[in-house]
Amino acid sequence: MNGSSTYARSAAQHKPMHYSPNLLSTVNNAIDNSLIAIIEYDSKERGVTLREIEPMAVVYRDRKRNLVGWCRLRNDYRSFRLDRLNMIKVKNESFARREDFNVADYQDDGSSYSGEEFEDED
Repeated sequence: MNGSSTYARSAAQHKPMHYSPNLLSTVNNAIDNSLIAIIEYDSKERGVTLREIEPMAVVYRDRKRNLVGWCRLRNDYRSFRLDRLNMIKVKNESFARREDFNVADYQDDGSSYSGEEFEDED
């Protein structure tokens, strides 16, 4: 696989809300250029999973940053807390932006959040 990787935190680090300063840059690069990203995500319920996603936006939910994207494993939109990402790798593979994505459906700022429920990968 070609592309760039960023490790969000060391395996031994378990402090909440701490991630690499390069993480946001890597995530934004994938979003801005519509590039597939492979993430290693540490979920409370499911443990560590490897996901291939089409990243759409970074939003705030419950005062935490989340990466929202189309998860190719689940075949649906998912929200991934940035502080639970162990690794992100951006592939040199682009994707077509999905027409049904609306960032306002996922924001938690009160003014634009629609209240529609979406699956959070906790």
